[in-house]
Amino acid sequence: MRKLLIVVCAFIVIGCAPATPTAVPTAVPTLVPTAIAENPPPCWGADLLYHPRLQKMLLVNCVTNPSQESPLTIWGWDGTQWERVTRGGPPGRILGGAAYDEGRNVLVLYGGRPAELGACSQETWEWDGEDWSMKVASPPTACDHVKMVYDSASGESILFSGLDPDEQPVNETWSWNGEEWKLLSEEGPESRGHFGFVHDPNHEQTLLYGGYTNSATDEFWVWREGAWEEIDFPGPGTRSHFGMTYDTTDNALFLFGGATSRSTFSSLSNDTLVLSGGNWRELAPASTPSERGSPSLGYDPIRQRIVLYGGFDAANNDLDDTWEWDGETWTCLVDCNG
Repeated sequence: MRKLLIVVCAFIVIGCAPATPTAVPTAVPTLVPTAIAENPPPCWGADLLYHPRLQKMLLVNCVTNPSQESPLTIWGWDGTQWERVTRGGPPGRILGGAAYDEGRNVLVLYGGRPAELGACSQETWEWDGEDWSMKVASPPTACDHVKMVYDSASGESILFSGLDPDEQPVNETWSWNGEEWKLLSEEGPESRGHFGFVHDPNHEQTLLYGGYTNSATDEFWVWREGAWEEIDFPGPGTRSHFGMTYDTTDNALFLFGGATSRSTFSSLSNDTLVLSGGNWRELAPASTPSERGSPSLGYDPIRQRIVLYGGFDAANNDLDDTWEWDGETWTCLVDCNG
């Protein structure tokens, strides 16, 4: 019980004591001077990560009708326009994991499914800002419906959950150090999909919320110092297929949209929720994106904006609008008819 209370206080350091935000990355010249202005396609469930060397938000695994023949494309967002910053490398796929390794300055991709009925991949790829390379390493057990973050405390990428190649659930936690995958835990949260999974570098912990098992759940877990702890922490209720990111400047966990029941498409929301100061708050902005599931959400620490892209609507249509949150309201910037 004592260990659980320590972890709760560490997390609510969002509410227990003030924390010092991580340093804002310094400017580095772009590595891709030939980037081409191009909007991403409509998609859901993609990863939206900040790349400090490019000083752009990167949209990864945004794929429509993925196949083995269509190469993965990554788009970069600078607050004004989207640019296609890479083409080639691994085939396009969905439901894989992506993380930016700040220590080695590489984007890490693992797993995913090239088509809804195709076999999932257990490949590990890295992109250094110019070139792709496939890593030869024994892979984790799960290969789709996985989530991955970069853990600033260990200097490694952390992967959780998913389904194995036979579509059996897996609740293992793995780490990637650039050379090998290591199994860290077979305990902790139940295997799930469509959950929130973000790293809080200010308190050196990774936060898992909600997701879908046999139905939507409201569980809240913390990965810290190599172990999982479930936190009995009142939240906004059961939810899956939502977007979640961590605002490192304000020490706040930020959540948007998602499904609140097992009937995913009929229970989509456009709630804007924030956890800070030890409390969840539902915000009421003057402008807001429409109800949706699986939007991509990420935090830009330079411009101090939360960026939202796409998702799917109640009619199962993929969306392609781009929004930003400035601390008070949402503003639509691209394809604002969704």
